[in-house]
Amino acid sequence: MKSNYSLHGQLISILVHCFKRVEVSLTHYVVLASIAVLVGTAANAAEVSNDYYRVVPGDTLWDISERYYGTPDKWPHLQQLNAIAQPTQLLPNTLVDLGTSDPFPLTVLYRAGEAWLIEGDNQFTLQNGDTVNVGDVVQTGAGSITLQMRDGARAVLPSNSRVVLQREGERGITFRLEEGEVESYVPTQRSPGRAYTIETKTGFLGVRGTHFQARYEDNTLLTSVYDGQVTAQSRVGVEQAAVDNGDGARIGIGGDVQVVQLLPPPEEVRITSLLLDDVQIEVLYPSQNVTYRAQIAKDPHFLNILRDQRSLDGQLRFTGLQPGFYHLRLSAVDRLGIEGRSAFFVVHHNDRHVAVIRESSEGHQEGSQWLFEWSHQAQTSYRLQLAADSEFNRVLLDHVSQHNGPLRVSRLPANDIYWRVVSTDNLTGISEVIDTGTLNDSS
Repeated sequence: MKSNYSLHGQLISILVHCFKRVEVSLTHYVVLASIAVLVGTAANAAEVSNDYYRVVPGDTLWDISERYYGTPDKWPHLQQLNAIAQPTQLLPNTLVDLGTSDPFPLTVLYRAGEAWLIEGDNQFTLQNGDTVNVGDVVQTGAGSITLQMRDGARAVLPSNSRVVLQREGERGITFRLEEGEVESYVPTQRSPGRAYTIETKTGFLGVRGTHFQARYEDNTLLTSVYDGQVTAQSRVGVEQAAVDNGDGARIGIGGDVQVVQLLPPPEEVRITSLLLDDVQIEVLYPSQNVTYRAQIAKDPHFLNILRDQRSLDGQLRFTGLQPGFYHLRLSAVDRLGIEGRSAFFVVHHNDRHVAVIRESSEGHQEGSQWLFEWSHQAQTSYRLQLAADSEFNRVLLDHVSQHNGPLRVSRLPANDIYWRVVSTDNLTGISEVIDTGTLNDSS
């Protein structure tokens, strides 16, 4: 172990990464100390793609128009496309849509289980990296698929869903939802000229920059809005409603549009990793007239969904899962069929150990971050401790985890650092070390 250990001049910060939906913002950070921010050069910041330009200090729409169109006279087109109020006062680092991209073709980002491209009476299994175009029909069976557009918008089709892809205007897209569900993540910088619409026989959902879910069943269109705003409009009559963040809506076949507040995330949940490749989820105090929905995914953003299950009593079991690391989200569905906000959990199936991942920045030790993740049990609190010695007499950090998501620790000294995660049963007060290890091991 290295000697002459000193904390002077060192910065220790911890970032708590909470996976909320959305969310489309999926990351919230709590900063306990200083954080270094790296800013690239103006030339590098401007190079985004052929479709977008990132504003640097001093830019105007005249400059951008001349650079990309060869004349400054196209600035009104850029102003209208991006809904910019002050063409001479552009906020640095914002993205300006150049109006050149087409959402088609869409790319298959993830596929798990059964997902097909339907052509008449034929169906072809879709694979990661395949593309789908205007007029294509995509259908899932016992599986899910995530489609990505060129501007970063993503649509997730869970099991037993069917959509027809249609163009709307020159650069917009419509998902004609014939059955099942579409969960959408639409970037906030998406311009008004790029329409994004969910269409069913019952009604429409129109958005710009939001995270929402649309489900069509029994001639009823249901939506839950987790971020941003959705306009819900019936096909019958002219009734429409703005559905805000935290609200849901039901459009009936008769043309009525009903807006309600989303149910809160379930609380007091017990997750048990069983020996026979099963994961048991139990809502300890289930509510009446509520259906519970649980989804298992390989990623924290739930773009790669592996399993999807519903229960009336809050008891759910996923069978046949290989030991490993998973993400779980759990929500309550009200009596109208509108899905509420989700609770998120990290599941280490058949593994009580802590996963520790080093995330380096530009190859320098000072830019490294360490990611700690472990399974959280109900009625249990956890703390992450870092120390300069193996006996933990010189504790550098003693952080009580307030969330089920992973913890990121950054700007650590280059000396050997010892870590451990301690769990405490909130009912008995008994504590135990569930895992321990060393960072920057120089031995």
